[in-house]
Amino acid sequence: MAYQALYRVYRPQRFDEVVGQAHITRTIQNALMEERMSHAYLFSGPRGTGKTSLAKIIAKAINCEHAPVKEPCNACPTCLAITEGSSPDVFEIDAASNNGVDEIREIRDKVKYPPSEAAYKVYIIDEVHMLSTGAFNALLKTLEEPPAHAIFILATTEPHKIPATIISRCQRFDVKRHEVDQLVERMQFILSDQEIAYSETALRLIARAADGGMRDALSLLDQAVAFSNGDLTDAAVLEVTGAVEDEALLAIANALHDHHVDQLLQTLEQMQRAGKDLKRFVEDLVFFYRDTLLLKASPTAVDLLERARPTEEFKQFVETIETETCFHVIEQLHDCQQQMRLTNHPRVLVEIAFIQITEQGRTTGQIVQSLQQEVREMKEQMHQLKANGVPATEQVAAQPAKRKQARPTVRIAKERIRQMLMRAEKAQLLEIQERWDAILKLILKQDGPIYSLVHESKPVLCSGDTLLIEFDNGKGWHFEQVMTNERTRFVIEEALFEVCGVKREILAILDQDWNELKAEFVAKRNSSSIEEKEVAEESESDRLLSETLGRFGDIVEFED
Repeated sequence: MAYQALYRVYRPQRFDEVVGQAHITRTIQNALMEERMSHAYLFSGPRGTGKTSLAKIIAKAINCEHAPVKEPCNACPTCLAITEGSSPDVFEIDAASNNGVDEIREIRDKVKYPPSEAAYKVYIIDEVHMLSTGAFNALLKTLEEPPAHAIFILATTEPHKIPATIISRCQRFDVKRHEVDQLVERMQFILSDQEIAYSETALRLIARAADGGMRDALSLLDQAVAFSNGDLTDAAVLEVTGAVEDEALLAIANALHDHHVDQLLQTLEQMQRAGKDLKRFVEDLVFFYRDTLLLKASPTAVDLLERARPTEEFKQFVETIETETCFHVIEQLHDCQQQMRLTNHPRVLVEIAFIQITEQGRTTGQIVQSLQQEVREMKEQMHQLKANGVPATEQVAAQPAKRKQARPTVRIAKERIRQMLMRAEKAQLLEIQERWDAILKLILKQDGPIYSLVHESKPVLCSGDTLLIEFDNGKGWHFEQVMTNERTRFVIEEALFEVCGVKREILAILDQDWNELKAEFVAKRNSSSIEEKEVAEESESDRLLSETLGRFGDIVEFED
């Protein structure tokens, strides 16, 4: 006998063999026992989760010679004929290749005739969303007035493409994706039945690669068993699925953490030559950092790890890495995954993502080192103060001079900002403030160091062609970099243009200077308002005097 694939050999033949769909099997079994079966069912869900298997089990159970039963006997002639696919009363139709109106009209014409052997005619229409509009209309007429001896079971992976008029005439069941543990348990049963030794780690790798589909899991298992030519090993599964070993993921994570760009690029080159799937590699790396976060938040959550193994090396990595770094790496890798779906050169995107992660990490590390250096200097000053007994007044007197030196030397374009205040556009400023986070995220993608300069700034004033951003008084160095570096301003202006659609020049200002200019502008505007009011009152008095003279002439006498 020819070899059959594992997913065909171990296809469920009873409701209790269906994995992970208890909400469906229990409902159908109760309806079978109470003889309250509907004339139409719709099973929707991902591929390889048991939709067609459920339909065939229902066909056997309702036509079993021992009916009503909760489970088909799989021994009577009717059950055996349906299992073998030779029953004249059970029709399995592939809507992908039979999607025309003529095929459905043929079903509508023949469905009115009673079954020849079984109790019910059962029509199983797979991938029903592929039917044409005319075919759906023809099917709708049959579902509206079905004969008592006919049952329709529709299966689809895209229920949103089915007309609402069809769905409303069916009992709909959503078939769930299988969990990793459910897939592992099923594969363990199959391998034990086949008397094949296996590694549980290998089964978990297959279950994760299957993405919740039982058929995909058993196909990968069949392929891995054939490749290993004996016992199922981790190496065989890694080779078949294109996944990366745990040790390699840990080495890559350490290289990212230590900013070793050369090592990362060489590793990608080796993976490309070995034929590894880069999309699966990025996904594995995302789950690796997810496991890192879980173990960092809860050291006892070892059972929840998906990709990493709780070795001593991994635990040491978890202790050294910062939580914020994990968040940043996962966000960068997620963006890389989104872009990889639209490109034919995934390797380039992965290289760019790695470089961005290391550059941003280097910038953060420099900031930390700077802070640590300041703390060390303060400790030394405190130690000298205690040892030499230097009066505190001298220390205090020395500080203002240092602060004065830290004051930015870049000239502020005050006159230009005054002109901006005269023609400020509040609506445009509010729009930019609402989209500022999106602008900063775009800057982060383009250049991590520039993002570190401006991520704490905020837009405070907008005119037709200029945007003013404000920095806190302690961010004088950041202010200087924005005002003096043309590339920095170019990156910010491009991000602003891409998000808001308007080209504007960037100016920067410190908090203290901005408050002074605002106060000056408000005072000047109030003064102008008072003068305009006095002029208006004088003009009104002159007008009344003129009207009085014109009306009464010489009768009016003026007195001081």
